[in-house]
Amino acid sequence: MHTKRLSGLAVSAVLTALGLATLAAPAAHADEWACTYPAVCFFNGYARTGSFVDITSGWQTLTASKGATGAWNTRHDDGALLHFTNGRTLCLRPDGTRNDLRTIGTVDKIRIMDSPSC
Repeated sequence: MHTKRLSGLAVSAVLTALGLATLAAPAAHADEWACTYPAVCFFNGYARTGSFVDITSGWQTLTASKGATGAWNTRHDDGALLHFTNGRTLCLRPDGTRNDLRTIGTVDKIRIMDSPSC
């Protein structure tokens, strides 16, 4: 039990250090927040709904991650272009995160770019 608590605290510390304080997960949710390099992960609350790693020339359609509330790009050099059902797009820069996706619309597609600026 002590180890699990420390793991959760470590995850919270890393998220805070990365500027993700609003996304910091309680210890009980540490495993659900796992998003390892080089993935772009989507979340609904504390639950990870999917992760993507492939650079593509076209859109990848989200299934379980459609309508996610947040996204985290763990890649260091590649941006992730997010597409919304209302036609808007958003560039999630390398090492970037957003927890306000639903204020923009319903995210439905992703394209990982070989460029930090999408």
